[in-house]
Amino acid sequence: MSDPRRRRERLLQLLPRIYTAQPERSAVGAVVSGMATSLASLDDALTRVQYDRWVGLASTQRRDVEDASAVEQLGQLLQVARLPPRLNHAGYDLPSPDRLEVRFDHTAPLDEALTELIGEGWRRPRNGRPPLDPAEALGALFPGLTFTLGSDERSLSVTAGNMASSDDLAPFRAVLDPEPGETYRQRLLVTAKVRTGGLATPRALLSLAIADLGAEPCPRLQRRQDSTLAFGMPPGTRKRCSACSGKGDMPCPNRSKAVIEAWLTENPSLPASHAESAPRLRRPFSIDNPSLHPDRPVLSLTISEQPAAYPAIRSIDTGEITLYAGTVKPGETLVLYPAVTPAEAAPFDGFDAPGHHAWLSAHPTGQALLIGPDGSERDVSHSIFYLWGNRFDDPQSALGAMRCGVLDQRVLTPRLQRGSNRWMLLSFAQPDAEFADATTTVHTSRFAGHDDVGGTSFALLDGSISRSDSRYASILFESFSKTDTGSASEETTANAPRLSLRLDWMSRPPASYRLRIPKTGWVAAAAARGALKLVRSDISRATAAGVRPMLDFPEPPHREDVMPADGLAALAIAQRWTEDAAPADGGLQTGLGLTARERHEPAEGCFSMQVVFDTTRLDWSHAG
Repeated sequence: MSDPRRRRERLLQLLPRIYTAQPERSAVGAVVSGMATSLASLDDALTRVQYDRWVGLASTQRRDVEDASAVEQLGQLLQVARLPPRLNHAGYDLPSPDRLEVRFDHTAPLDEALTELIGEGWRRPRNGRPPLDPAEALGALFPGLTFTLGSDERSLSVTAGNMASSDDLAPFRAVLDPEPGETYRQRLLVTAKVRTGGLATPRALLSLAIADLGAEPCPRLQRRQDSTLAFGMPPGTRKRCSACSGKGDMPCPNRSKAVIEAWLTENPSLPASHAESAPRLRRPFSIDNPSLHPDRPVLSLTISEQPAAYPAIRSIDTGEITLYAGTVKPGETLVLYPAVTPAEAAPFDGFDAPGHHAWLSAHPTGQALLIGPDGSERDVSHSIFYLWGNRFDDPQSALGAMRCGVLDQRVLTPRLQRGSNRWMLLSFAQPDAEFADATTTVHTSRFAGHDDVGGTSFALLDGSISRSDSRYASILFESFSKTDTGSASEETTANAPRLSLRLDWMSRPPASYRLRIPKTGWVAAAAARGALKLVRSDISRATAAGVRPMLDFPEPPHREDVMPADGLAALAIAQRWTEDAAPADGGLQTGLGLTARERHEPAEGCFSMQVVFDTTRLDWSHAG
């Protein structure tokens, strides 16, 4: 601000002496002083006009409560408004550092403020209990503060604990005050770059979200697998950061001061599911898999009313069949956890997706469970068979092509391809089937379940199906087509089993991303001001057309700092000896050494044997 005294001195130097010689308290002196004050105010106004043209220099102070500041007027050009107070009130006072008085009137009633903080229905009884006490509910939301409602319902008193300061009241004052001026300035600068740049890059989206939460985005991002990691610092940290102002790849010295940690995952791994409440046998149904990569689902098949003998699931698109060699009784559920290979599970690995395909850690080869009506589980993995080869319903395919197919005993479900998939449920309609042996003598053989004593086990077929007679194989695959729905509809068949199917798998939806920001203390304070709604709105507006954003505010990860414990001091004692051998005078000594070496030429020799004759054994004194 300009100094009026300096302006007066400049005027006295420019005016004629007849005016400057007048006393300061005279009429001429008063006129000169008024002119100096007006010129000083004009200087401030001109300087303010020049500064208010730029967001980084514009004033955040309001002349009146209803007037907008210079920064807010610039924000109106981009339709970026300053966050108002979360609670509509008539004002508040601070009688002491540990006490705050909030006033309400007819335009800002207390009931609306309590409803905004506590929620709807705080005056109504709940389940026969008395209505909720608003003072206790507010105390639970703001720990360490005591709330007292005025008798006229137009005031609210907030008191902190003993030995408190104004910082203890800061969490509640955040809902009474508008967005801080410097926080709004930083958010406006970042938002202007994002909206005028025209690029919805991970850096732009992360910077916009961090600025909406009142922090300053760090320019150094990190790439972790499929995610981009960003950090938010307290405002003003970047100006004092030596790594940002200097050159080179020196480490950031303020990384430990980060108050926000946000990461953006492109095409995140998400769980997907599909349910068929009443699928019919031999009737194809569609499964939509909106994913960039295929996956093998977890299959849950529930039977009701009628048992299902040898149920099977088949993918019409891939030709894969998964068969249970047994009978599922009414009320039982067959659950198949497929053996997904590491190559099939690798596309779903990500920075924020640990533990996908959770059953693989305990059962890397898959597992099949038969769950009874009472919840008991039985492992039937040895009765699950996987078939893959030509389509058996293709009229141009021959059964001999199964010589190149797969028939194996392992827990493996058909693969869900990208996009739309057509699947089908199958079942052996006849538990008894006729087979022809080598002597062409026809006999009847019954397929046995995993716990049956008699009958032909399906496991005996996998090793000989490719070498057996074509009539033997044709009967096996013909039984899939002779189901109960072959001659009549599902509704008119009394013996048809009632089924329900559920599939669960992992997917990576295309054209999507997830922004995850752990809800730390800084984020919780921003949420109290209503900044989370602002983040969702800005991210949605900044996202490119056709891209689906997902926002998540989870609990922060638990990090425990283990400090070294105290221990006994270790003493080390060492001694060193130095031997002092002073040189002394002596006589001259001469030594002569001669080394004699004989040279032996190699020559041929004859065979020799050496025998030791022991005469002690012939001594007569040793005879018994």
